[in-house]
Amino acid sequence: MKAARLGAGILFGLLAPCLVAPLPAQIAPRLTGATVLAQLDTAQHDLAARAASLPNSSLAATSQRLAQLEVALRKALGNDTEKPIDIIGADAKASAYRASAAVQRTQAYLDATKGCLTADATTMAAALATTVDLLAGESGSSKTQPVINGVETMDHRQLFVLGNSSKEVAFALVGTNLVDTQCEDPVVSATDRQGKRLVMQPGVTGVSPSRIELKLANSADLPSGSYVLHVQSKHKAFLVGCTAQPEAVAVVQAAPPVKAAVSYGLTATCRVNGAEHAMPPVTGTLPDLAGGNAVSQQITTDGCSDPVSYAITATVTFSDGHSASIGPISQIASAGITAGLQGGYSLSWDPSVHQIFVRASPSTCKGIY
Repeated sequence: MKAARLGAGILFGLLAPCLVAPLPAQIAPRLTGATVLAQLDTAQHDLAARAASLPNSSLAATSQRLAQLEVALRKALGNDTEKPIDIIGADAKASAYRASAAVQRTQAYLDATKGCLTADATTMAAALATTVDLLAGESGSSKTQPVINGVETMDHRQLFVLGNSSKEVAFALVGTNLVDTQCEDPVVSATDRQGKRLVMQPGVTGVSPSRIELKLANSADLPSGSYVLHVQSKHKAFLVGCTAQPEAVAVVQAAPPVKAAVSYGLTATCRVNGAEHAMPPVTGTLPDLAGGNAVSQQITTDGCSDPVSYAITATVTFSDGHSASIGPISQIASAGITAGLQGGYSLSWDPSVHQIFVRASPSTCKGIY
């Protein structure tokens, strides 16, 4: 009996690793023309829905451009709609890859603009519109078609707008077939929407087949408008060496950050001769907020030596003209007050140092550098 139990234990010990071994990761299905067409249709309708909340943006026109891209791709694919795009003709494959890039950039826009101010979302929409227009108008194909699917920050956040931050900025282009490691590094140049070469050119800091890392010495020197990045790479082929590939493009928008001004009113309730009295409010306006900075101001509440509570009101006014208010919000005199403002800003009153602070949330509007 002991021998039988021992044998069963050994058998279980041998089988146990198999029982708890993790399942292998599933392999994604190969990308087909039908898949890209379905993605284009979804992207078009999702963008049209978002356009309803941004009527003065380019989103409605971009949605229509995606619809035109879908029609053109369906024609280019012909009878190869159900085939993996890697094995179809070079021209149709190039069209499918560019259409897929437009889909990915559209989805990135929809994700990145959640929580953005209207002005920021509209500026980002301009970058998307130029991207889709250029992808739809590109020609040229190769067996290793280079394509840029997105632009992102170094910590992998999707990027649509460079906010003229007057400092060196680093970002990356991501895609496929961007570099053949047997050839020299690709050449990356920048133009405006009309193709005029800009004074501010990016520097290449790192390359791989799926990623090109760039830096700009001073984004404050960028003129407002589309900043179009052109990637010219080479591919090595048997007997012919490194030959030029079709150009790949990416777009970000250069624009000054939306400014915000916060005005406040702080009312102290004081105890005087055993009775509580509300003092006249102390009002003022904090320095302008722009580009995610933080501001503060010292507040003097004269004539209140024994405060009972504080109440604060605030209004944030944006450079696009709209404003939003909060308050009054009250707390006992020993407790601080923290409240959210529209645009992802946070206002705080610290009674221990008699200061008001306003800070930008780091998660606000992820598509802006």
